[in-house]
Order: sequence, then structure tokens, then C-alpha cells
Amino acid sequence: MRWIALFLLAVNAGLIVWQLGGAPGAPGDEVVPPPEVGQLALLREPADEPDDVEDDECYSIGPFSDETAAKQAGEYLTELGTEPERRLLTDQETTGYQVILPPFPSIADAQEATRELEREGIQDYFIITEEGEYDNAISLGMFSERDFALDHQAHLEEQGFEPELRLRTRERERYWQDYRDPGGLVDVAQLEAWAGEGPLQRLPRGCD
Repeated sequence: MRWIALFLLAVNAGLIVWQLGGAPGAPGDEVVPPPEVGQLALLREPADEPDDVEDDECYSIGPFSDETAAKQAGEYLTELGTEPERRLLTDQETTGYQVILPPFPSIADAQEATRELEREGIQDYFIITEEGEYDNAISLGMFSERDFALDHQAHLEEQGFEPELRLRTRERERYWQDYRDPGGLVDVAQLEAWAGEGPLQRLPRGCD
């Protein structure tokens, strides 16, 4: 039995030496991650900051009622280095409000309606001709202010008529200058004084 005890002691001694000298996980070993994991960045490490990029600021300024004023503004903006582009817009301008009796089937029917107007003491009228959908309507007054037109319409309704309010418009052209101004170079008040027109609007716009 003695030889068995000696054999077990030798085996135990060998295990102790193996564990201290090179067992996986020993304090002296360096743990190397698999190559597919790669290098992990610490959360506290500062990220690379992108280069500072100055944001563009783009605007449209206007409207200018005529091309001459728009050109003068463009020259001023060009001198400041903003590379303006002139843009033309067409819209409808309100010229007044017209009170009318809606179109009658024929000129004879419209004339009969005017005799009824005269019987009620209404002398300010005329029959509209050659105006498309308003042909044979009867105009009962033109007003620059909407409130005055509504008052007259209400007065005619009290006398038993059924007048309508017609908005009168005309086409007009308006010019704008579009420009890029990242440095705040444009002084709107100075532009108005230089261009001889105001007040102007300056509206933010995309820089595309």
C-alpha cells in the first residue's frame, strides 16, 4: 500500500506545478479576443468631431413692384457678395368691389330690371356687356372698400333686390431677389433706402 500512497503524492504535486505554471486563466496570462471581435472603443473616449461647417443662410427679399427697383436691389446685393438671383412672380391684385344683379337671360330682361330699379329710385347702374359670365348683369356700384360695398348690398336687399358682391382683380407682376447670406451682410433698412422702395419683406428660404 505504501507505493500507492507515494504515487498519489506525486500526482498531486504535478497538478499543483501545472496549475501554477501555465494553466489557462492564471493571473499572468493575457486574454486575447478572437480576431473577428475587433478593437472595442471605450464609451468615455472622445469621439472624433467633424470639421466645423458654416451653415448657409438664404433669403428672398421683396416684393419689388417694377423691374428697375429689383435691378437696383440686385446691384446692391451683388456689391455685398451675395450673388442674388432675380425671380418674377405673377399674382392677382384686388382693384375694387362691385355690387351687381346677377346676369339675366337676355339684354331685354336686363333692361326690364333697370326699369324696376328706377321705380325704386335707383339711378346709379349700368348693364354689363361682353364680359363673359357677367354678360347682361347689372352693375350697381364700384367700391374701393369692401365694407362700403357690403353696406350698399344690404341696402339693396332691404328694397327687395338680390345683389351679389363681385371682386374685381387684375394681374400684376412682382419681383423678388433670392440670395445667400451666411455672414449677415444685408441690412434690410439700408436696402430699402438704397432701392427707393419699402417696406420690403425678407423671408427665409432653402439654399438648394
